[in-house]
Amino acid sequence: MKRHLAQLNVATLRYPIDDPRIADFADALPIVNGAGEQSPGYVWRLQSDGGDATDIRVFDDPLVIVNLTVWESIGALKSFAYRGVHRDFFKRRDEWFVEGSTRTALWYLPAGTLPTTDDARRRLEFLEMLGPSPYAFAMGQNRPPLVMVRLGPDAARSHELSQYLKGEIALEDHECVVAAEIDDEAVACGAYRRVDDTTAEVKRMYVAPSARRMRLGSAILAELEAAARDNGLHRLVLETWPRQLPGLEAFGYRRCGDPGDGRRSAEPMRVEKALSA
Repeated sequence: MKRHLAQLNVATLRYPIDDPRIADFADALPIVNGAGEQSPGYVWRLQSDGGDATDIRVFDDPLVIVNLTVWESIGALKSFAYRGVHRDFFKRRDEWFVEGSTRTALWYLPAGTLPTTDDARRRLEFLEMLGPSPYAFAMGQNRPPLVMVRLGPDAARSHELSQYLKGEIALEDHECVVAAEIDDEAVACGAYRRVDDTTAEVKRMYVAPSARRMRLGSAILAELEAAARDNGLHRLVLETWPRQLPGLEAFGYRRCGDPGDGRRSAEPMRVEKALSA
């Protein structure tokens, strides 16, 4: 599978985009964006009808702007970012952006697909919560070229992945299968089935021994949540062991019917999470 690299850059403007104090920034955007489009390895950038992304709201603060691009490789991105007009532009960032507000996330995706702003925000939040991993990392942090793939139950690749689910569930019974692949080899996967019009249940997830300690289980769960939201579901449930509960609680999961007295059973337990829009 051919891969491309997605890059998200988030920063907070010191002043509104139409303020004269950052006119140099606003005026230079067409030049910098045009240089990016002419750079070897450029694939795509997020833009509105105005030609840039400064009026696309991803975060609540209107002064927080995003730059979301796709490149053929990390080398192509670095060549543009650290050379030529963008390098000169980058050196002046403290004039226009709040110091320390810059946040970045990089990740791989299958060539021919494009990231959404929801994808970008999810990767950034994952990186900031759990640290760098193949699922989301920062510039200068080399990670294996992981791609996440969503598959319907009838896809041929879904049946190939059944071995990773240990043959314990029938993939045909599930609405969505998510696979994590490194160098075209499936290293982790999971699936959910619809329980009713609003709820889905995550079944057993599996990570190959060679890919453990890469936070792939958390990455699979994040992708299953996103797929469920995209499919109009509002609640996700799964069964887990007590030792895994703290990690799931950090992700917003709570025991179903938890009395709130802090007791933890030694038996498997069901947890749930309300999926925000």
